[in-house]
Amino acid sequence: MKSQKKILNQYKAQILFVLLSLLLIISCGKQKTLFEFSTEKVDRDIVDDIKKIKVLPHPGLLYNDTKYEVWKTCSGEWGGTVYFKNKKSGKIYYAEATCPVSVNKINNKYYISNSLSHLFGSSDILEITDPEKMSQTTIIPLYHPGIITREYESHSSKGAKKLIDTAGAVIMSSFVYKQKLYSILLNYSNTKATISELRDNKFYTIKEMDKDFFSEHPLIIKESETYQKIYLQQPKPGIIEIKENKIKFISYTKSKK
Repeated sequence: MKSQKKILNQYKAQILFVLLSLLLIISCGKQKTLFEFSTEKVDRDIVDDIKKIKVLPHPGLLYNDTKYEVWKTCSGEWGGTVYFKNKKSGKIYYAEATCPVSVNKINNKYYISNSLSHLFGSSDILEITDPEKMSQTTIIPLYHPGIITREYESHSSKGAKKLIDTAGAVIMSSFVYKQKLYSILLNYSNTKATISELRDNKFYTIKEMDKDFFSEHPLIIKESETYQKIYLQQPKPGIIEIKENKIKFISYTKSKK
């Protein structure tokens, strides 16, 4: 009799385990994915859409908020710099950053995504809690991709904390969703393009994407912290539209001869 009860209890435990496992699987299956991805093809030339942009961003101006303008200069392998100009006082603070491609703000901290395609490629992300603890300068040099400004580049890291420093990967742009920072990366070693989350000072892949949607020279129109459009003419014409957690990849099927 005791042995029968023991066997019955074992069966009950096994059945309970199976039921709990099924509930867990069902629960996981119902969880929504973090981002919603979609694709679209349009039968027109991307140049025509770029011409419709009313105000093109200055190549050196990365970010604007109520207190600061954030500018950049880049001299490639000779270095780069990020500048914070206080709108009220006019004072300028700067730090070494090679080379800034994106500025994002989370909980009143600034995150500078830097990328350099020289040789095997490299990238890093800086955290700046208080720009006015950075070194001070008196001028923001004129920046244009064709102008070398290396004699002005900063060599100071004061006030800037490096969260991650990678070799072999470059960043096209970064964006914020639910107070977390995400970057669009290209890994030179395996030519994989990904959308990755910065977590515990490491990159974690959220989604692998078509590498044809990665360009080292995109046109980025940033409408807000959670909305940007990235225009690409190389390697193939397209747009990545990021709005909150909705990410759309738009391909163009026409090009001017």
